[in-house]
Amino acid sequence: MSFYTSLTGLNAATAQLGVTSNNIANVGTTGFKRSRADFGDIFSTSPLQKSSSNIGQGVSLKQVSQEFSQGNVSTSGNSLDLAITGDGFFPLRSPDGLQEVYTRNGSFMLNDQNNVVNSAGQRLLSAAVDSSGKADLSKLSVLNIPPKTSGMAKETTKIQLGLNLPADSTVITAEFDRTNPATYNKSTALTVYDSGGNGYLATVYYVKTQGASPSMPQSKWQTYVYVGNSKVTPSLMQATDKNGQQLYVNKYGDIKPESAVQDELVTGKTMMFSLNQLTDQRVSQPANLHGEEVTVLTADMTPTPADVNLGKISLGGAASSTGTAKFKLSVDGSADVDIQLDETTAKTPEEIAARLANAINKAFGDDALVTPADPTATPPVVGKDDRRYGIDVKYDTAAKQFIIYSGTTGDTSSIKLTVDDTDPAATQLGLISTETPASTIDAVRGKPSAPAVLNGNAITVNTSGSVSINDLNNKFSITVNGVKGTITLPAPNNTGTITDLAQTLQTEINKLEDPNTGKPIRGVTVNFDAPNNRLVFSTGNTGDSASIKVTGSADWGLSNSETARGSTSNWYSMHQFTETADGLQKPQFIDENGKQTALRDGFNTLPSWSPIYLDRGELSFDLSGKTLSPRSNMLFDTAFLEGGKGALTMQIDFTQSTQYSSPFAVLSQSQDGAPEGDLMGLDIGVDGLVSANYSNGSQQSLGKIVLANFSSPTGLRQVGDASYLASATSGKPKIGEGGSAGFGGIRAGATERANVDLTKELVDLITAQRNFQANAKAIETSSTMTQAIVNIRS
Repeated sequence: MSFYTSLTGLNAATAQLGVTSNNIANVGTTGFKRSRADFGDIFSTSPLQKSSSNIGQGVSLKQVSQEFSQGNVSTSGNSLDLAITGDGFFPLRSPDGLQEVYTRNGSFMLNDQNNVVNSAGQRLLSAAVDSSGKADLSKLSVLNIPPKTSGMAKETTKIQLGLNLPADSTVITAEFDRTNPATYNKSTALTVYDSGGNGYLATVYYVKTQGASPSMPQSKWQTYVYVGNSKVTPSLMQATDKNGQQLYVNKYGDIKPESAVQDELVTGKTMMFSLNQLTDQRVSQPANLHGEEVTVLTADMTPTPADVNLGKISLGGAASSTGTAKFKLSVDGSADVDIQLDETTAKTPEEIAARLANAINKAFGDDALVTPADPTATPPVVGKDDRRYGIDVKYDTAAKQFIIYSGTTGDTSSIKLTVDDTDPAATQLGLISTETPASTIDAVRGKPSAPAVLNGNAITVNTSGSVSINDLNNKFSITVNGVKGTITLPAPNNTGTITDLAQTLQTEINKLEDPNTGKPIRGVTVNFDAPNNRLVFSTGNTGDSASIKVTGSADWGLSNSETARGSTSNWYSMHQFTETADGLQKPQFIDENGKQTALRDGFNTLPSWSPIYLDRGELSFDLSGKTLSPRSNMLFDTAFLEGGKGALTMQIDFTQSTQYSSPFAVLSQSQDGAPEGDLMGLDIGVDGLVSANYSNGSQQSLGKIVLANFSSPTGLRQVGDASYLASATSGKPKIGEGGSAGFGGIRAGATERANVDLTKELVDLITAQRNFQANAKAIETSSTMTQAIVNIRS
């Protein structure tokens, strides 16, 4: 038996030697896992034998298993080389597509079908991903990496051009001709793409058409765009503000964003207005009436005519004597108010005008000083809503007539004069029944002007209850429209509130008159501004001629007050946009669909607010060199390419452009179109996500390389090429993403080396050799002993 026992030892040593030799031979095989020979002793017994005296019968090879410990990771220059750091196997499909095998060998390449394969032709499997990179692990497919995009070409829809156009460029007046460089200042070019990815050269020409001036503080450039030889026409663009809101204009040239006027917008045809034509600025005027030629004075109307006595007259009331100039006047829509000129002996027509103005303002103002000629008559009272202020009368020396002006400016102002033709005094003054009505449709006189508003400083006394008026704070100096006066309030007085004080001041101010000319102060309002704890004074008249100054005690915040002045409003006369057609300038309209047309049909009246447009293809810059318009992308009509190759609908963003004194420069240039792209590189993440980068700038997620793991990897069955098949012992594969629980990470551009330790293998080799020699010696000894027995018998 010892002979056969030793023979099993020889076989075991030979098996160990073979396993060790295989490990040493595959030390350079990528992803190779060293094998290990597992042995077991042979021992047989029977029920009739004494177990303590049984001798073993040798050794047998139980199995050759793999050790799936981590091998060293080495980098490579191939982005398709993959290494697993941790547990897992790459799932592969056999070349015939009938089997799925598993490997740790991550050396991959592309075959002629652009599939990712290893050197044995086995194809790498991956999972499809959605736009967020989430993998569908339920169905795996062969990873394919196309070398060129398909259907990824993108039509150019937006161009971004950030330029600096030199501020000192020459204004060119010659007609533009792209073949003549003398007709344009600068040009830029870039490639744009149609929907099929075909490229075309787009050229933009820049022509300076206007330099900045005091009257027109902006510079203008006209752009011309060509794609190939096809001219691209700029679209009609409504002007916008810096927030992108569309702008609208009224008949006075006031411009407001859509959010401010949306309740007043109507749908219908309107005149077309251009922002660039908003240049005819005018000063708002009051309504005025011109009388006829004055006959009561000398023919030459010299500054010192003969004295004129109009007889005993009064402001109104029951009694007047022959010669009184009487008439009725309605101002700014008020009720008719009786006007009678005071008894006077005038030296000049200008004095008559001044006295006539005083009479009118007294009649229309507060009734505090209006007294009838007959003490028994009822004083005339002008209703609060009919009071008017700042009415003026001038004498036109050249026309020899008096002119009456409303105290307010704009188209809402109006004057109506009614005179009894039998009144000789009024007739001699040239006063006749006539009317200048308000303008409700057309812009004629402009807008209302602003009064003078004086804001006092903060009041220093307590205003929560009664305020104290004493000898130190009861004096006020007043100047309104050149009329000066002083107000002294009764003191001491501790019964009124600050609001009472304001009302008292208002009443007393409106009683003042110029002692020399009789010019009255009327219409001044005084209010208490509680949030700011101050008094506010406003004139009744408006415009540049309105002024007010009130000084008083610091208790009332009036110790350092300055003269406040009104302002006369300006407005723009709107001119309808025209275009040349058949040699004629034709007015343009905007229909209810926002389209430009030369047809007037359907236009009735100008709405309160109309859209205002930019000139097609124009750039404008302010004095600082910043872009004024357009504030959004410049739009273009659809351009049809030559030869029926397709069409482009583009817009150009010039908002980052400037006009500085530095030379012409392209600061930024881009477009959103793209051709089909060639594969430029791959990015493979630690989770296995494969992203392909293409020359057109696009990036595609092609799939996610997944890993397979087994409950017992040592049960896998080797099939060569460092590949394995699943078996009943290994269990079914579990598919998961790299880096997730139970799966290692994936490292691109690297491979896993064999986990063979040469030192250990050499030791195992020596051990197998010694085992073989020992078993051979045992056989030799057994043979010697057998020979000795044979010799004894002989």
